[in-house]
Amino acid sequence: MRFLFLLLVAVAIAGVTYPFAGDFSVFADAALWIYSLVAAFLIDKAIARRNELKASVNVELARLRHIYHVAEELPKPFQKKVSAYLLAYEKKIAEEFVSHHASTDAFRALSHAIYSFSPRTTKEGILYTDLLNTLQDLTLGRQQIQAELVGGLYAYDWLLLLIILAGLLALLFFPADQVTPISRLVLSFITVLIVLIPMEMLFKADRYEAAALKKYQNAYGNNTPNR
Repeated sequence: MRFLFLLLVAVAIAGVTYPFAGDFSVFADAALWIYSLVAAFLIDKAIARRNELKASVNVELARLRHIYHVAEELPKPFQKKVSAYLLAYEKKIAEEFVSHHASTDAFRALSHAIYSFSPRTTKEGILYTDLLNTLQDLTLGRQQIQAELVGGLYAYDWLLLLIILAGLLALLFFPADQVTPISRLVLSFITVLIVLIPMEMLFKADRYEAAALKKYQNAYGNNTPNR
């Protein structure tokens, strides 16, 4: 649905009629169509990545809380050890969220603490199996978050957009008898306006603001008790 909305915006943008007619107008409209559609696709791609990161972080936070609470039902020494490593892991991410891979050592310490447990009763065995499954899911989730943090638009995405943009702007200097100086001025204004708005949206959508990153860091820093 989000892409369809952006597509409609692109169609509206590309539907601009320039203040002249003829072959020049055809080329200009075609360039605008292509630029608008590509920009809409890339903006949708960038927004989807941001939403996926938010969902992945929420899932990881929930899994960490689950590990913490399940460990509370196991022997006290084990519970204290797991809690200490889990809190250290969350603290590391809170400090270096963008460099998610920097928490690898802290995560391994948490994993080894869980692997070292030997259940003695049926209840402990059930809870321990739950812990192992959650830990496995957590491992896969970490890889997903790392990919979403560094997986911005590729260089060729920007290159494609810039090539189309260069062709569009080149039309401003295309010699055409029917283009008066006033028409060319209007064309320049319309083109710059149409180009800058999607480009600004794309640039912002492809990068995480400091406020958004701080929000994630605070979420990890306050995820479990005993701080």
